[in-house]
Amino acid sequence: MQFEFLPWQSGIAELVEHGQVDLVLHIDDGLLPSHFHSERLYRRIGLRRRARSRFGDRLSLRQYLAASHIAVATYAGVQTIPDKQLAAVGAKRTSCIRVPYFGVALQCLPGTELVLTGNQWHEFSCHRESRFTHVKAPHELHPFHF
Repeated sequence: MQFEFLPWQSGIAELVEHGQVDLVLHIDDGLLPSHFHSERLYRRIGLRRRARSRFGDRLSLRQYLAASHIAVATYAGVQTIPDKQLAAVGAKRTSCIRVPYFGVALQCLPGTELVLTGNQWHEFSCHRESRFTHVKAPHELHPFHF
């Protein structure tokens, strides 16, 4: 058995349908065909850098929008799920850094006040890392699955 991990790319659904790719790990943003078999692995959560957060255990929408964010956008030109959900309530966050991978986003956090919206796996990783604090996302952002 051999595994090869590829970066996200345009036309991934066609590669799966033609047998060129066997498995896709992707957020549930409705871009993949509905006939694909899928399984939910993680739910979205809010995540903040700093051992002591001034926001308590949950960010209000006002606090979330006032913060600068690291956005993880694996598909160029497509809004991220948090951005789509914010647009639905007439809001927009400020992302000063956009990266294609969560691992890179986590490496950008040290020494900053930036906010990263991650998933349960990141929450688990951050609990082991004392420099990170988990803060729940605003109620206006609904869980999405990976």
